[in-house]
This record gives sequence, structure tokens and C-alpha cells, in this order.
Amino acid sequence: MNMPAPRSSAPLPTDMTALREAIDAIDGQLARLIAQRSGLARAIAEAKKAAGDSGFGWRPAREIDILRGLIAREPDLDPALAAAVWRALISANLAAQGGLDVVTTLEAAPWAKLAFGSASETRILSASEALMAAKQGARTIACLPWPTENESWWVDLLDVSLAGVHVCAASPQIVAHDAPASLLLAHRAPEASGGDISLLAGPKAALAGYQVHVLSQQG
Repeated sequence: MNMPAPRSSAPLPTDMTALREAIDAIDGQLARLIAQRSGLARAIAEAKKAAGDSGFGWRPAREIDILRGLIAREPDLDPALAAAVWRALISANLAAQGGLDVVTTLEAAPWAKLAFGSASETRILSASEALMAAKQGARTIACLPWPTENESWWVDLLDVSLAGVHVCAASPQIVAHDAPASLLLAHRAPEASGGDISLLAGPKAALAGYQVHVLSQQG
């Protein structure tokens, strides 16, 4: 595999010892920057608490905007690696601001883990239980599999008991082709981030006028 050349004008060292020393130096810089970022996150949490702000700290539109900006500025950066690293940093930030309650099905659990890491508690529930938990929990996010013919949880969103629960993001956030593996839902209005996909659910007659790609039909 041909690897892209680094954009830095400085020549790379050629011997193994020098290469390892260069990596060690970068690791030290990364550690310092992560520590600084964590300190800022704690300062934000303390400032919010002092101001009486106990709201929902999850901002999926900002998160994906950060990732898109990083990938656009650093074309040599692997998108999947960038998403994994920054998701871990953002999850730690959310934990410092009070944390989240993440609920998911067994099938979608790996994608919940990818989205929120170990910084937030994750509970395994049925899809219907996860949706109700998202409805009732002020800081609850449900991670459920992408809708298919075999995944009919999305029909439950038509029930008035789940009014206000919306799809707000996906996991993984960065997808090269096809669809993401899971969707993240919460009792809040979704935020526009640009490049969004609209998911419509309803009776066939009500959707007949839309030019859509059918993901799943139930009854």
C-alpha cells in the first residue's frame, strides 16, 4: 500500500531509533494537549453548574461539525481513527458535565460503545424499552440498529406515547459508503448539521407523494 507523504516540509528521520524518538515526542505533545482539553472541559462544567445550567450537554451537530472540520483540514488523517479519538475525548467531556444514560440493544451495543465509550453508563434493553427510556430520561440516549426489514422498532415512533423522541445522530458518525450501523435517539429536537438524511415514518398513503428510498415496510 502506498502511504501519502506527510505535508510537513521537514524531512523524516530514516533510522529506527530516530523514528521512535520522534513518535515519543509527538506522544508527549498529544498528552499535554489532551490534559489541557480535559481541563477546559472541567472548567466548562463548573461554569455551567455555577450558572445553574443542568441541561442536556449532548450536542451531536457540533460534534459532527468538529469531525468534518478536522478531516477537511487534515486530508492525511484517517477518518475512522479521527472519529474514534474525538469521540473518546467528547465522551469524557460529557461525563465531566454530568454524564449520559445510554441505552441500547444487544445488537447495537458495539455502536453505542463507539459513540460514547466508557465515559457513560450503558444499559442493554429491548428496542421498545430503550425508546421509552429515551422518552422518560432527561439525559438518556437510545442507540438502535439502522432500520431494515428485520428491524421494526421505528414503527413505535408513530405512537403518541413517544412524542418528542427523535433521531438526532448516527453511529458511526463517519461512513464512507451506504448507511450507518445505528441511530441515536433522544427526547429532544434534532439539530441540523448539514448533509443530514431525513427519515420519514407513517402510513403508506401519507408518504405516497414523497420521492424516497424505502428502508422498511411493516404491514
